[in-house]
Amino acid sequence: MARTIGVDPGDTLVKVVELDGTYRRPRLLRVHTEPLSEAEPRAVSVAAATRNAIDGGMRGEVRLGHPCREAVLRMLDLPFKGKEAIRKVVKAEVEGEIHGYTVDDMVVDFHEVGGGIDGATRVLVAAVPKDGLRAQLSALEAVSVEPESVDLDTMALWRAADCVGAFDPDEDDDANPEPSALTAVVELDSRSVKVLLVESGRLVDMRTLRLGGASVADQVAQRHGLPFTLAQEAVATCLDTQRDCEMEVGQELPATVDSNADAESSAPVALEMRSVRVKFAEVDGARTAFLQRLARELFRYLAATGRSNVRAVWFTGGASRAPGIREVLTEVFGCEPRELDVLAHVQHDLDDDEAAELGPRLATAIGLALAPFGGPTGLDLRREDLAYTRGFERIKFPLTIALMVALLALFVYGNRRAAELNLLELEIGKTYVDPNTGKISFFGMLNSILSKPWWKDPRNFLFEESRGKDYKYSDLEKDLTEMDVAKRVEYLRAQLARVADQRQKESGIYEDVSIESGYAVLVRFSELMQQVGPQLGRYLVPRIHLNMKGRARSLEFTIALRGEGFRRRIDALRAAFNAEFERPDSPFKESENKRVEMFDETPFRDGDKSGVEGTYYKVKVDIKDQFEPFGSGAGVAAGVQR
Repeated sequence: MARTIGVDPGDTLVKVVELDGTYRRPRLLRVHTEPLSEAEPRAVSVAAATRNAIDGGMRGEVRLGHPCREAVLRMLDLPFKGKEAIRKVVKAEVEGEIHGYTVDDMVVDFHEVGGGIDGATRVLVAAVPKDGLRAQLSALEAVSVEPESVDLDTMALWRAADCVGAFDPDEDDDANPEPSALTAVVELDSRSVKVLLVESGRLVDMRTLRLGGASVADQVAQRHGLPFTLAQEAVATCLDTQRDCEMEVGQELPATVDSNADAESSAPVALEMRSVRVKFAEVDGARTAFLQRLARELFRYLAATGRSNVRAVWFTGGASRAPGIREVLTEVFGCEPRELDVLAHVQHDLDDDEAAELGPRLATAIGLALAPFGGPTGLDLRREDLAYTRGFERIKFPLTIALMVALLALFVYGNRRAAELNLLELEIGKTYVDPNTGKISFFGMLNSILSKPWWKDPRNFLFEESRGKDYKYSDLEKDLTEMDVAKRVEYLRAQLARVADQRQKESGIYEDVSIESGYAVLVRFSELMQQVGPQLGRYLVPRIHLNMKGRARSLEFTIALRGEGFRRRIDALRAAFNAEFERPDSPFKESENKRVEMFDETPFRDGDKSGVEGTYYKVKVDIKDQFEPFGSGAGVAAGVQR
């Protein structure tokens, strides 16, 4: 539930209240009152009281009241309607009605009080000097308090009276209806009297009279040289007892003590006391004079408004319970006044004594706090350079400038990158279309490659893309035009690779097969036989078959051994081949089929001549798919012994 804080600076007492709930059922959570200090500026004292109230636990949006006595009120008739249209001209229209002030140095707002003749609008214009309002806002800002709105205290009093039903029709009104009857609301404070005239719940006029209940105490204080607080006590005592009041007061302040004096001379100096006698007659005379002046000012105000048909009078304020106030209000308005008891319509936890003491003083503060909940719309004095700015609104302008600079930097950076990209595309091979002939060509690297007539010859660039469909240069040119520039070189290489693959398949010549590979196998075989020759002794190789086709590459040879120990000698050859398999640069590899014997033995006997026995060994050795031609046999091939 939303909470609000209403701050009424008052005349001599600052009132701060905290509300929540709804407009018709508000709840008073906390109350803080603090007298204005005479030793510091009024704005600073109000700010300190507000800060103390918040430090005491109050939470919510702060709504500040501004004294109506500091505002210039004027009634204007404008020949049109509409708030926005009125707001555009109201400051210029009221300039001629204000004397002694420059309208540019004032905050101006208005309230529509009724319609005029032929579509005109009557507005009540309030102009408040900026200096006083700025001083108060600066003092609040110094204690970290930021009011969201500033309204005149008279408008807050109107809202409080409306909330408690002061303008609701009575039973007597139903019996004798009078459509033009007014309701008056009077708040009597220490140094001001606020008067509102309301017709059917609509504000008709308002005024602040510069007199108050403290005028009696001011006269007593001036006559007897008393502080204002003591003068107030003396006046209250005389009126309550209807007798003279005697009191002892200090004659003068103690003299300044020299800091170099001894301890005895620095002891406190006793004040010389004097006796003061405040007579009841003078207090009663001052009170009578105040009441007469109050009645005279109220009569003069009603006469100035031209409205005297008042049906009801409500009164409140710190001085509303002074003797003689009811009689004056009855005489002026011609009806019995009723006390505006705001606390009777507000939920609160105050005891009876607190409610009786604070009740008449809190109407304006409660009316300020009620603004967000509903009721009559007041004035908004936080305008122009005094306008309330939230956290985001405070940084909105510098943030906008920062974003504009960032966007400008991004725009410049984007243009730079776009120019670089355009240069890269031109360097790679951007498309160029001749405006006259429509012929397509390319810039950059593609131009240096594709401008040759070689590409247009089907004998050079042509391959079968799919069954029965050839891929020609015109197809390549179309594909390159449609794709991104960055992919064109890679695509061109891929298409050339397809042409090369097809040409290799047709010719049977592959660039990764060396012509000398078969010869290198034979060279390595010769090396191997030379190395194992001492162990073999005399042997004969009647047959050699080398197969370098496909993946089933092999070397087959037949070796004949005669005489004794041929098996031991063939084991030496077998060991030599096993060692050869371990060499990384050897073209030979061990057969993957372990079941196939590498050496196939066929014995023979030379019986017709010598009868010597021997054996034919048929040897099959697998050859690697890839190997380094003449890796180890290059030296042998060149006639160099390694």
